[in-house]
Amino acid sequence: MTFTINPLQDGFASEVVGIDLHETPDDATKEALYRTFAERSVLVIRDQKLEPPDFLEAAQIFGTPMLQDLEQFRVPECPLVGFISSKDKGASGKVITRGRNWHTDHSHTETPPRATTLHAVTLPNEGGDTQFASMHLAYDGLPDDIREQADIINCLHVWMSRRCPRPMPETEEGFDPRFWHPLVRTNPDTDRRALYMNTARIDEFQGIGLDKGFDLLDFLMDHITQPQFEYRHQWREGDMLIWDNRAVMHQANGDYGDQYRYLYRIIIEGEPVLNANGQKLGEAA
Repeated sequence: MTFTINPLQDGFASEVVGIDLHETPDDATKEALYRTFAERSVLVIRDQKLEPPDFLEAAQIFGTPMLQDLEQFRVPECPLVGFISSKDKGASGKVITRGRNWHTDHSHTETPPRATTLHAVTLPNEGGDTQFASMHLAYDGLPDDIREQADIINCLHVWMSRRCPRPMPETEEGFDPRFWHPLVRTNPDTDRRALYMNTARIDEFQGIGLDKGFDLLDFLMDHITQPQFEYRHQWREGDMLIWDNRAVMHQANGDYGDQYRYLYRIIIEGEPVLNANGQKLGEAA
């Protein structure tokens, strides 16, 4: 295939133009797409028009799709494909904007997903951007003393933390995942270190006291949301966007009023989270 890869932001995020994912890519194309995804953390493939089975096949360039947690947000005829809609409702029955605070997907699990990919089907006339913060660049930009401190801290990720900024849907009875992950993780594809945070999930700390731990998270949130670390994606019809949950945080914007918005969603299986020394932690007692 003949296609072009263009940078979208200094240090991370790229777009691909001139490719049609209805045609099965050859091995060289798959390798180039995956390498760009791994190196740039956010990859936008323009001008696609994919039904759920097509989207599912295209997503496998980046790994193995996995079943998403909440059945009500799966496409019934193709359950490995989920959706995000402006009509989605939370546990209260009210319409919600899913993912509207900074986070990384499913960090409360033992092996959080490597990647998440969305495909734009119906978009509002304006609004609905998705923001991304490069946790690689943010880590590299920390003062030396803060970086060294972060390297030795572990965080307990739970379904809904004590400082969760948004209500979470009710889980199945008995479902209470609690896993320790490092605050700084190593990306196995690039060997680069990145901050690994989630505003909705982190509940306890190892290597720092509770209050000081949350103070550090507040400092880090102010740090990572600086403009030099952010790419703001303005959606176009047909965009297929995939991001590396090991390397970025993201948040959705629900600023499109009553206009309809609908995207397909697939998450890609991950691998154990490794700390700055290449070690895996585990489930909380």
